[in-house]
Amino acid sequence: MLVENKFSKYLIYATGEVVLVVIGILIALSINNCNTQRLNSIKEEHILLEIKDNLNEDLQNIEFVINENAKKIRAIDSGFYFLSKMDENLQRGRKFADLMPILTNHSIFNPTRVAFDNMISTGNTDILLSDEVRKDISRYYSSDLLEGIQDQLIITSQGFLDETAPKLINKTMLKGVKNLDFDIKSHNDIAIHKDQILMSDLLVMEFKSKHHNEILNEMKSQIKALIASINLYIDTK
Repeated sequence: MLVENKFSKYLIYATGEVVLVVIGILIALSINNCNTQRLNSIKEEHILLEIKDNLNEDLQNIEFVINENAKKIRAIDSGFYFLSKMDENLQRGRKFADLMPILTNHSIFNPTRVAFDNMISTGNTDILLSDEVRKDISRYYSSDLLEGIQDQLIITSQGFLDETAPKLINKTMLKGVKNLDFDIKSHNDIAIHKDQILMSDLLVMEFKSKHHNEILNEMKSQIKALIASINLYIDTK
């Protein structure tokens, strides 16, 4: 009985030791888990703030492109006006030629993807705990709204330059630029105001520039909504 009594006490003591060890392990795991969650939360917020900075940069870049397109559209309108008046005064052709740097220019928008691409490359997509925010961000960076239209603008602007620039070269212009005489058409023989291809190119560029701005304005709305969603999520974490 004495032996059995000692064994029972030892068993209770040993069980208590095991329980204490288990409790200690659980507490350590809980503390470690809390620290991991805290660090992940900090990392998540850091990533979201970087993405938000990129989105604000996108808004600025979009606004720049929209303004450049607006300049081009105004220049096209002026170009049509000068062309329509060339029969009255051929000097209007010179004013049209002055518009060429704007008419042949094209501005495109490419999203700033630094933060998003870093998140993808490091495999940190799961750190974004909000399914809605994660989907909205992925949806924005995989958007194909601009697909095609920007390439068309580049091709159209370059085609207009290639087609129109040679038609503007004349004896008077080269005399003023190079102070040399060339046996080519004088400015009186220039008939760009009767060139249907030139006018067609102008119309196409105007249409595509307006369409480009419509898409960019739609993207602005999406970006602002995404920024608001990120802000709300961060504030309510």
